[in-house]
Amino acid sequence: MISTLRIKLAVVLSVITTGLSGVACGMAMPYPEPTETPDIVETTEMAETAAQGEIVLRVATGDSGSGLVPHQKIIEQFEAENPGISIILESVEGRDYYGRLLTAIAAEDAPDIVQIGDDALPQFVGQQALLPLDGLMAGDYPLDTTIYLPGLLAAGQWQESQYLLPKDYSTLAVFYNKKIFDAYDVPYPTDDWTWDMFLETAQALTKDTDGDGNTDMWGVQLPASWTTGFEYWVAAAGGSLIRADGQKVEGYFDSPEVVKAVQFYGDLYNTYGVAPLPVDFNSFGGGNHQFENGQAAMLLFGRWPQASLLDNEAVELGVVSPPQLDHKTNILIWGGFGIVRDTPNQEAAWRFLRFYTGRPGSEVWKDWALPAVETVADEAGLTADPIEGVWLQQLDYLTPRGYTYTPHWEQAVAPALRRVLEAVIIEPQADVDMILQEAARDAQAELDILNQ
Repeated sequence: MISTLRIKLAVVLSVITTGLSGVACGMAMPYPEPTETPDIVETTEMAETAAQGEIVLRVATGDSGSGLVPHQKIIEQFEAENPGISIILESVEGRDYYGRLLTAIAAEDAPDIVQIGDDALPQFVGQQALLPLDGLMAGDYPLDTTIYLPGLLAAGQWQESQYLLPKDYSTLAVFYNKKIFDAYDVPYPTDDWTWDMFLETAQALTKDTDGDGNTDMWGVQLPASWTTGFEYWVAAAGGSLIRADGQKVEGYFDSPEVVKAVQFYGDLYNTYGVAPLPVDFNSFGGGNHQFENGQAAMLLFGRWPQASLLDNEAVELGVVSPPQLDHKTNILIWGGFGIVRDTPNQEAAWRFLRFYTGRPGSEVWKDWALPAVETVADEAGLTADPIEGVWLQQLDYLTPRGYTYTPHWEQAVAPALRRVLEAVIIEPQADVDMILQEAARDAQAELDILNQ
């Protein structure tokens, strides 16, 4: 075993490249920037190990800091059970994670296993960077795919082939601060609430507490121009931003359903004034902190800040499903692991991936994130938990996100949607129909070029 490799973390993906999305906006999960620069492992130690006949697998992750702890725990368990295979965990620094991975793959210097966000899967498959897993799942080391919670396996599929297996994920939900609800005698929201009830609740909790004409308590903090999160609003309104064949944006992006979703979202900021304006559109979620500071009663977001909110003295936390319009719906934000197509250690890589994303790994992940394996979630009491159970229940109501229909989502459609959201948030009198029609034309033109 080469435990020093595992503990130090090899940082060998140092190729400088440009062009792809950064970690915070491109990955399925918003990974933090590394808190420190890990040590560089001497390659001579790797060579000595290889000379002894031991297989060395490299695993790349966008996680950093304390987020590396569960990886290390799983690696230790796997190495103990699989003598002859050692794992190097590579924490890839910077905001061009995908660019570095693809450059390393093209240079034939890639890790064996890589962590990828769901919305980047079409791009990696399109560049033939990943190995299809279907044959391996049915081979000498089979994987029972029924172990996973609903919807989690499909997120790693592209064109009917499985390329990734689940690491972690989040649906959307509404965090709410019971202290604020209690202070103003407003009933807690319930899972059957509607958009109208959501608005009424937010209005009841938006307060000018000192009478100076400025809002001191906000009804809800919203995630600004975060396009992934906004796909929930579109789905709830019964719309879709793109045709299922991935060829047509016009007529979908600017449909009456999308108009309704955009108008309501913009009105929450301006007409109704229940949400604080973004501090910085370039910051993830708009850079707002009112909810964590006890200055907003609700927060519509993914699960990621939950641990810190539970420890926050200003917040007595509750979690409820997003409000519905005509039907329940939600979206999935997902990260997984896949095997690089040209790995020289395909069988060993599969054995580790199967362990990493199966029940053994899920037993570790459950202490850090929501586990992907259903029995692990059940046995840990998460399914019945009043907070964690909300996130898990939403897996029954998933609507496919736009990237599942085209590999050009991030280049053609997401930028147009981001411009729309920024426009309706900044300009209270914005003509939503006109803005969406113009954005749909722009997105269609870009998509047509990319589809050639």
